[in-house]
Amino acid sequence: MTPVFSAPDLTRVSFARNLLEAAEIPCVIQNEHTRTVGPSIYGYSSTNFLDPVLCILDDSHLAAAKEILQAQLTSEPAAPDWVCPACNESNPAAFDFCWKCGTTIPDSSSSSA
Repeated sequence: MTPVFSAPDLTRVSFARNLLEAAEIPCVIQNEHTRTVGPSIYGYSSTNFLDPVLCILDDSHLAAAKEILQAQLTSEPAAPDWVCPACNESNPAAFDFCWKCGTTIPDSSSSSA
């Protein structure tokens, strides 16, 4: 068994397991249920000692597993924030409307250079 991914959030580790299972790479999550025990064990509540760890069962799949996880779990650089043309408020790139005044994000394809 070889560890290939670990995170404090079981949801992320489970997502990684789903990616590998979809590629027919046998894997298991160690410490799947121990993270909730962490705060009750004195001294271990703020370490990664109890974090869930995704392990592959066959080392011959190691390169493929790493490639899949690298491609799917490495985030692209975030789009830049945008400034509302109506109220001049800065908004995160993921917002389609200004959080302050509700103006729709400007369409960058219609702007002239």
